[in-house]
Amino acid sequence: MSRMRGLLSLWIGSLLALGSGNAGGIAGNYSQTYAILIKGEVAGHESVMEKTAENGDLVVTSEHDLMITDRLETKRMAFSTRMVLAKGSLKPISYLYKYAAGDAGDFCEVVVKDSQLTRVLNRGGRISEVTVPFKPEMVILDFSVYHHYDYLIRKYDVRKGGRQLFLDFVPPVGDAIPVALTMQEAATLDRGKEKLPVSIFLVEFVGIYTGIVTADKDGRLVRLVIPAQDLEVVRKDLLAK
Repeated sequence: MSRMRGLLSLWIGSLLALGSGNAGGIAGNYSQTYAILIKGEVAGHESVMEKTAENGDLVVTSEHDLMITDRLETKRMAFSTRMVLAKGSLKPISYLYKYAAGDAGDFCEVVVKDSQLTRVLNRGGRISEVTVPFKPEMVILDFSVYHHYDYLIRKYDVRKGGRQLFLDFVPPVGDAIPVALTMQEAATLDRGKEKLPVSIFLVEFVGIYTGIVTADKDGRLVRLVIPAQDLEVVRKDLLAK
C-alpha cells in the first residue's frame, strides 16, 4: 500500500512540476465536454472528440484546462491528449500527452508494439524511457484524463458481473497498478422530460483510493466521484444550473 501511495504522490508532484462486454466500441464520431469540480467548485473542463479511422481503430483527442493544487501551491494545468485504440479489443496502440501550460515542450508518449509497452517522458528537456511487457488486461487510464473511463467501462463483462480486475498503466508514473471495477446497480437520471438510463460502478485503484463511476448505456462516462480527492467530474450538459 505504501508503494501505491508513493506512486500517487509522484504523479501529483509531476503534474505540478510540469505545469466491458461491449468492447467493440461505437462506430462514427462522438464528442463530449465535462466539468471538473474540486470541493464542489468548478475548477476546469475536459473536451473530448472520438473518431473512427478507416481501418476501424478509434482515434481519441482531448483538450484540458484546470487549476490544480497540492495545498502548497496552485497552478494552471493545460494539456492535450491523443490516444489510438485497436478496433474491437480497444487495446491501446499509442497515447500522447502534451503540456500547453508551463514548459509547453514537455510531453509523455506511450507506444504499444510487439507485446511491449514503451513510455517516453520529456520533462524540462530531460528524457526518460520505460519499457514493460504489455498484458491483455492492461489499460491506459491517466489519473487526470477522465474520458479514459469510457474504455475501462467498456471492457467490463456485464454477463460475468462482479469485481473485475485490470492493470492501469499510468503514463506519468511509468508503472502499472491494479484497478478493479464492480457494477453496483442500474439507475435512471431525471433530465426533466427525458430519462437517462445509467449503470453505477465502484472503481478501486487498489491501495490508493476508490470512487463511484456512472456510465450511460453505451459505456460512456456520465459522472465520476472520488471522495478522497474532493473530486467530481460530470457531463457539462448535466451540471446543475
